[in-house]
This record gives sequence, C-alpha cells and structure tokens, in this order.
Amino acid sequence: MKTSFLANETIYLEGLFEEYRNNPALVTPSGIRTFGEIRERLRAVIFHLKEAGVRQNDSVALHAENGELHLYLFLAAWVMGFLYLPLDFKAPLGSLVEAAPLDVLITSGDVPPSVKIAVLRPARLLQSSSVVAQPESWPPIPFGREAGAVFTSGSTGKPRGIVHTVGNYIYSALGTNAFIGMEPTDRWLLSLPLFHVGGILIWVRTLLSGSASILPESLKRIEAAVLIHRPSVLSLVPTQLIRFLASDAIVRILQKAKTVMLGGAPSPAWLIEKALDLGIPVMPTYGSTEACAQVTGVARDADRKSYLTAGRPLAYRDVRIGEDGTILLGGKTLFSRYLHDPSGSHATADGFFRTADAGRIDPEGNLVVLGRKDGIFISGGENISPFEIENALLAMDSVATAIVVPVPHGEFGRVPWAFVEMSDPFDEAVLLAALKTRLPGYKVPKRILRLDPQDRRGKMKYSRATLTKRAGEMAGQEGGGGR
Repeated sequence: MKTSFLANETIYLEGLFEEYRNNPALVTPSGIRTFGEIRERLRAVIFHLKEAGVRQNDSVALHAENGELHLYLFLAAWVMGFLYLPLDFKAPLGSLVEAAPLDVLITSGDVPPSVKIAVLRPARLLQSSSVVAQPESWPPIPFGREAGAVFTSGSTGKPRGIVHTVGNYIYSALGTNAFIGMEPTDRWLLSLPLFHVGGILIWVRTLLSGSASILPESLKRIEAAVLIHRPSVLSLVPTQLIRFLASDAIVRILQKAKTVMLGGAPSPAWLIEKALDLGIPVMPTYGSTEACAQVTGVARDADRKSYLTAGRPLAYRDVRIGEDGTILLGGKTLFSRYLHDPSGSHATADGFFRTADAGRIDPEGNLVVLGRKDGIFISGGENISPFEIENALLAMDSVATAIVVPVPHGEFGRVPWAFVEMSDPFDEAVLLAALKTRLPGYKVPKRILRLDPQDRRGKMKYSRATLTKRAGEMAGQEGGGGR
C-alpha cells in the first residue's frame, strides 16, 4: 500500500488524491466517483463552508442520514481545522443541540426556535464545483489536529462526546488495513451509521488504501447493496450477519469476501461457528469509541478456538490488563479528550485508558472479554454479574443479543431481568427453562423480554438505561420485581 502522502506526522491530502486520482473512491446509487472527482467535490464543499463563514476551531454539526455530505465534511474538518460532529439523525434535534457546544448546524430538517446558532442547508454545500474558480492548494495536515467528535452509544448512561485527532483516524485505519491486507481493488460496504466512529473509519480505510467505499441508498437497504455491488470487505454487527445468513445469495457473496468484521456487540458463539462452517471469513473484534474503533481482531489463519476470543491487538494499539482485571487501552489511536472536559485527563500516568470492561489475555495472546465491570449488583446478598447471564443466553442457538439489567425487588433488593433479540420465535418459558440448567437459581432472570431492533433508534447498541427504566416500570406494575 502506497503511503507517500504520509510523512513527519502529517498527511498531504492533495498527494493522496493525486496518487489515486483515477481509482474508484466511492460507489453511490447515482454512480461511481473517482478519487479525482471526490477531490473536486470536496473543494466545492470547502468553498461553500468558507463562504458561509465557517472558520478554524468552529464546531460544526451535521444532522442527516448517511450520505456523501458526511464524507466531505469529515475531510473538510481536516483541511479547515474545525471540529466536525456528526449527530444521531434519529434523535430529536433540539436535545442534541442542547447537549453539544455548536457554532454551526447543518440540517435539512426543521430547526427548533430555541436553536440560536447558524444553520446551513445541505443543498447549499453540495452545489456544483464549477463555482470554485481558482482552487487553492491544501497544506500538509498535522496528525495532532483535532478533527472530529463522536458520541458513545450511551448503553450505560448519557452519551459522551469523544474527540479524535487526524492522527487517531489515520493510525487506526493503517493498522486495520495492514491486518486485513487492503488493496486498491477492494470494496468496503458502508453498512454502519456515519455518526459512529466505526462507520466513518470505513471511509478513512478505503481512502488510505486507494480502494472504494460503497454507500448504500439507505442503511435499510444494505442487503440490496451487497447483492448489487458484492463488497470484498464488510463491517457488521451480529444482528446484521444473522439477517444476512437467511439469504443463500448473500451467503455466497460473503463466502467470497476477504473479511467480514464483527463488532459493536458480543458475537454469540453459535453465530461464529455457523459462519465458519459456511466458509465465511468472519473476524471477531474488540473496539471502542475511545480507541477510534477497532482495537483487536482474529487473523484469518487463526486456529478455530481463537475465533471465540476478540483476537490480538492491531498495529498502533496497545492492550493491557490491570491488576483488577480491567482492560486498559493505549497506543496512537487513543482519543484526545472529552468534548465537555477539554482539560480533564482521561488516561493513566503511563498513557492508558481504563475501559469499563474486564478481560484477560489467553496463552496465545488473544484478548478474552469477560464483560463490563461496572454492572455488578447485589441480589439478596449475592453478587450478580449481568455479563455472566448474558453469556449464558448468548450460548443458546438463535439468541443474537442479550442484555441483563437490575430491577428493584421488595425482598432481594434487586433482581435480574433480561432482554433478548432472537432470530427464531421468542418463547420466554423455553429460555428460562434452559437457563435453569446453566445458572444458579438466584442468577436466573425473573423475566425475559423480547427486544425489538427498532428500540436501538439508529444506534449500534441498545440503551441499558432505557431498558432498566422499562423493566422497573413493568416490575412496579406486576408488583415486587417479577414472579
């Protein structure tokens, strides 16, 4: 992979586009854009941003579904030096604006009267590049420049803005590209929301490798994009893979792919085994927003048992296990700061970030994730680890997602309730009976409820806070935390 456009902790974006100018860079519903065409469209967006008064160090947010503008604004932030904040397009705009310090909002939707910041419309920014009379040359961009802020999924509470530098994105992409063996002929499906770091990193990876991203018409139509464009690399959450396995035509495409990355949630063992048995090159991973997406991965030539782990750290990442079993993350992909706490320290004295996950390193050097450390609660004097119960559920065929939350109980203080997403018909009694053969009685959930994928509301994970509230309300109606 050519990297002549990278030197001295800077990226020469003009050099990148010139290096790959004739290569396809983006496959869209309306056609293929080469690197050269992307450069000209980016110039136009930058021209219109400057014309609208956007300046260095501004905070610029986009509230829109996945689309080309996301990709241009992301790179425009590198060039112009503003901070780009892609917002959850399914979340209410008013609450998002209140939660983030913004100078400019880009949206085609209605803007609440309470919003007192500059508002730009996407159509204005996407006007023809012919307005750019004399394109200016972009100087080399320093890796240390803060370029983007994305929000954590909020699975355990209020989302936090995580600020990344240009270097964070580049080192993350370089490590993944080397691990996979990305080549200019590869095509990577943009199958994740672009307001998540895992989505935007797909774009960075293909840019640096001279390959192309495939932009589906909608995230609701990624199956159609797979059938039409036959991507060589995909990033999927377990639920997406389960849905894909129901289509023989898609399975045949996945079998010929270079890599199918799995992340965003724990992958059930049965799903990994089924994919491997079908000859699909799945790559279980572990990652985080704070570490700029992927941290570890299972190599394609790994032994079978390694596929039930999160694999080994990729280049430019470092993983340690603390004395208390906490997973610690370090390396060049670690985020710069929290959006609301510019001066706060997020790393230990030796430069590591303490996650909320527990884990261990197996004899082969693979990371084994044992679950979240901050979720343990006491029920009748017994410690309950939600992850232990979730693992027991995930070990069952057809359970794709399992989330266990504590619910107030008159006698025991708190008791576990579970929520599951399944590929087969849901039957609470069957699931409870199976758990009773695997867990002590006090760890068996009082109720198991069905998850609806719509409950994610566009996020990659369900909100534990929302599910905890729902279970508590239901327990109150039933009386005493369940049967």
